[in-house]
Amino acid sequence: MHKVWILLFPKFSLVDVSGMLAVFEAANAWLQEENNVAGYAVRLASVAGGPIDSSSGVALSTGALPHRLANGANTLFVAGEWGAGSAPDQPVNAMHLREWLVNNRRHLSRCAILSAKASPLMPDILTAARRRRPGRRDTMPGGTKARGPWTTDSADRDWQIIALGQGIDLTLSWVEEDQGMAFTGTLASRLPHPRSGRYGVKHYRSVLIERPASDPRIAELHLWIATHLREKLSVARLAQRVHMSSRSFARFYSRATGFTPGQGMQQIRLDTACRLIETSNRPLKAIAAQCGYGSQEVMRRAFLRLLGITPLAYKRRQR
Repeated sequence: MHKVWILLFPKFSLVDVSGMLAVFEAANAWLQEENNVAGYAVRLASVAGGPIDSSSGVALSTGALPHRLANGANTLFVAGEWGAGSAPDQPVNAMHLREWLVNNRRHLSRCAILSAKASPLMPDILTAARRRRPGRRDTMPGGTKARGPWTTDSADRDWQIIALGQGIDLTLSWVEEDQGMAFTGTLASRLPHPRSGRYGVKHYRSVLIERPASDPRIAELHLWIATHLREKLSVARLAQRVHMSSRSFARFYSRATGFTPGQGMQQIRLDTACRLIETSNRPLKAIAAQCGYGSQEVMRRAFLRLLGITPLAYKRRQR
């Protein structure tokens, strides 16, 4: 069981914290349904326990932060104004957090912080908390650079620093680390209000289909390709359709689309396969044949290369 500690200070973002709780609740419900286990034990905590007021004025009840964390997987998320100096006890809270992190850092596998205001004590606290594990990033989930009123140096990579409104995506990124991409994508689609910029059911659409080239010859060619995917489509045959030599056609096509003719056919083949998976109950073997893949295994390798998931995983995600 992975323990998640959401450490609250006054004026925390209620939207982020409630969204995170919803994600963990949904993950536990699905894990219980599938494997009869709960993956996460989530605790709202504060320095001394008791109700903590959010930025919207709504208070959440918390327990006191334990002096020592137990062995095992522990995730820490810190939210609120814990060191900005807006209240008399803020410096005390910040120093308490620093001491607690020094004592418990070896038990923390993931840490993140969200705050609307910077703290002058933040670099000192992050230095106290870091564990010098290479590979951690000071970036948002999905690779976006953290947006905040401070920066971290390369040594503070145990922490993710996130902006307001990113709590759900952060939580989903943690679930993805633990349960995988397919589980997390489906989980996001099950949330009542996902509000996620990264996760959820997504349909693959080729840019060649979604944003057709301005030249009508290219648009007509793409339509013809989509209806002849079962056939052998060589560059010479495509060039013949637009009354060009193979060499002239390759240059013309690349200038018009940004792809080589071979890449264009791959895009259209994949686009057609994804649409069939989304809208029909046909077996994957039949879809592979209809889209001109030599076999179901060839289609599987194309999905892995271009989308990073198998056709079966894509199908499950759409369901």
